[in-house]
Amino acid sequence: MSVFTIMLARAPKSHRGSRAKVKPILQEQAQQLRALRDDPSLSPEQKSAKKKIVHELIHDQINSLLTPEQQDKFKQKKQDGMEKQKK
Repeated sequence: MSVFTIMLARAPKSHRGSRAKVKPILQEQAQQLRALRDDPSLSPEQKSAKKKIVHELIHDQINSLLTPEQQDKFKQKKQDGMEKQKK
């Protein structure tokens, strides 16, 4: 489950309409990441670089759908997740 999905689940009902807009974006992300993982022609370094690009593009798409308040929360959750991964 993505950070954004969790955030939407906790959001007031007025913001939950965004979920329908975000779901296809997250499905596309999952498809792209599966294709990267299963591509034998890419080195681990290439997969990592492409994975980062996919994540950045998806986050930009999601961010464009959010209110300024949601954008701030999304950014903070993303940073928190990155810090957790470093530990």
